[in-house]
Amino acid sequence: MTTERYVLGLDDTGAPETRDTSKLAREFADLVEQDGFAATLGVTRHRLWDGPKVPATSKNTTLAVEFETERSIFDVEDYAVDFVRARLIEGTNPGVALLSRHSDMPHALAFGRRAQQELLKLADAERYASEANVRLRGLAGTRNGMIGALAAAGLRAGGKDGLYIALRGIRELSGRHTAGAIRDTTALDHIIDEETGEELDMDDMIDTLDWVRPRVADGGPVLYMRRSPDDRKLWLPVERRTPVEG
Repeated sequence: MTTERYVLGLDDTGAPETRDTSKLAREFADLVEQDGFAATLGVTRHRLWDGPKVPATSKNTTLAVEFETERSIFDVEDYAVDFVRARLIEGTNPGVALLSRHSDMPHALAFGRRAQQELLKLADAERYASEANVRLRGLAGTRNGMIGALAAAGLRAGGKDGLYIALRGIRELSGRHTAGAIRDTTALDHIIDEETGEELDMDDMIDTLDWVRPRVADGGPVLYMRRSPDDRKLWLPVERRTPVEG
């Protein structure tokens, strides 16, 4: 059978002091691996427009999971919907979007970019999903999570937006390691000097600051670095932990 690549967008599945959508997305990624259902290619967080009229448990962020599987799109959709429904939290409005190779990625990406600049409506998401051939489901409440779910799927598929919050090896990293050791133990595509755009040497020393979150760049995970102001031989991640980042 042919292996297919999918992007699953998730939004509005969490509530304060219970469980946020990032944890649910990571749980989904772990479960499909454990079940032998799919091979996970990472979980990414994407920021949307954060205006005063946007209801959100924190900053207006949404999540995407990319994975490969031999299962049909119908099996994948059923698996994802059953997963979210089994973990519904009262008062949430979860949405699930499933983008495949048959989807019109540029159209889905255009929706994601709009969602980063303005407040969109449920009708907008339904129209874009239909036009882009993205499977979009609202599973409870107002179903408004469909908006963020579609945006996440489009932005992730576009390959130039978001941070990886889960990727093989990154959440286990702490302390200092050479760039080569990090490359050997993670699924990072590149470790780059943000100033020059050049790849770090394998023996360059990196202080992870106990938090490594690569950017989505050129379709994959890229860790951008800058030299430490205190030690020019030491490299530090450009992305730093904030109160929102998990």
